[in-house]
Amino acid sequence: MIINIYTLIMLFVALVSLCLGGFLFYATLKMLLRFEPTAALETKSKFEQKGYLIFLLACVILSVRMLAWPWFYFMLQSFVPEVPGAMCMFGVTQILPSTVTFLQIIKPVSFFIMGGWLLCYYVDKSTPTAPLARLNLFFLLLVCGVLLADSITDVYYVLRMKPLMSVSCCATFFDVPLRPSAMIPQAIFGRHFQKILFVLYYLTNIILIALLFLLLSQKWLLFTALSRKIVVYSMAIVGVVNIPIVIYTHIENIVPRLMQLPYHHCIYCFMGRGVVPDAPIILGLFAVGTFAVGWMGILRVLCLNAETQHVTEHLLKKVNGLSAFCLLASLMMVTIHLIFT
Repeated sequence: MIINIYTLIMLFVALVSLCLGGFLFYATLKMLLRFEPTAALETKSKFEQKGYLIFLLACVILSVRMLAWPWFYFMLQSFVPEVPGAMCMFGVTQILPSTVTFLQIIKPVSFFIMGGWLLCYYVDKSTPTAPLARLNLFFLLLVCGVLLADSITDVYYVLRMKPLMSVSCCATFFDVPLRPSAMIPQAIFGRHFQKILFVLYYLTNIILIALLFLLLSQKWLLFTALSRKIVVYSMAIVGVVNIPIVIYTHIENIVPRLMQLPYHHCIYCFMGRGVVPDAPIILGLFAVGTFAVGWMGILRVLCLNAETQHVTEHLLKKVNGLSAFCLLASLMMVTIHLIFT
């Protein structure tokens, strides 16, 4: 185990999350099994008091756990001087690679699903009759499962992380001709894939941002129900397609240009070495903006009914504005860097 302030905080948060998450899972399951929509007034009052405490505990735990994703990369960066041969976070990921890969997948999934639940709970809490209580309990069970898996893996990784081997430089993976970030787009777009990726990066982002601003405009109220569905589904599709395009464009085009290293494509160097100080902000804004598109989908699927429609539509506008702002800010920051680099 490598002991520093980052690992101690990560271990503390993981252990507390594990204990409280286990209790939360048990309490949620117990409450769900006893759920009675038509219970007597006194019983219903006691049930609501217990439910409030459970949901309040869930809000606190999930809000803290959502911060574990960026903190995980701060911790990896702190390991770089401790690992022989590591020039950036990529070298650290070569120790316990399966565990690190799992953590890099589950943490954004956790961030997304926890954020979705918090939004659904906000809608239910803002409605006098709490019509989504049962649905929120089922959703919370799923969230607890993800939280427990994430916390257990955090504890395992922190305790098992020992720099007992020398690792290779990130250039051996990111700068070779057969790197995945080059081979996959090249198989789709051909030899000039980098130029095509760069065009697609701006095209898909601009389309997605335009659709988001369309939903905020007054013209949106004049659309028919069918037209609204087409726009919403189109936005969802563009949002999903935009994820790999942005990732591959950053690795192949943006990272080398912004670091002024034409043949170096390491996204970890881009994030952690300080060559581009606002790189984490650029990537963070893109992540939050993309997740917000997904959160709007969750709200529309789970929370848009007769009783919650007013609250949900008001919240949708806020989340929509957050998504548009984050994606536009990320795109503008990249563009400004490219112009002045």
